[in-house]
Amino acid sequence: MGNLGGYQDITKFIKAIGGPAVAAKYAAAAAGIIFVAGGAVYAGGEKAIKTIRHRIETRAVPCIWVGQVFTVNSDADAGAGLILQNGDEVRILECDSDTLLVEVIGNADNPHAISGELLQSISDFPGVDTA
Repeated sequence: MGNLGGYQDITKFIKAIGGPAVAAKYAAAAAGIIFVAGGAVYAGGEKAIKTIRHRIETRAVPCIWVGQVFTVNSDADAGAGLILQNGDEVRILECDSDTLLVEVIGNADNPHAISGELLQSISDFPGVDTA
């Protein structure tokens, strides 16, 4: 028999499926499916990479002031019913840009949103731009 084993197997397979014309159609269909699937995987991977990169670039920077307490040194109306008085202590709970979520220690009505600029002007808070 010699070295014709693989060739004979391929010939038998092509005859079994209906000849070379049918085998060529199957091969073309398989190549088309592989091409489409490969393109879909590539496009999906590209989109995933863009999404992950965007999330990394736009993720929020942790607030360095969380948990710190600052003392108010001047009376002020912070809006939304919050009146801060000299001597009040304010704990930072969260921050986002210039807006701070604060707890006025000893006040039953908490938390409150306040401008970092206002808190800086009436207390020993150094300001969000110094972070």
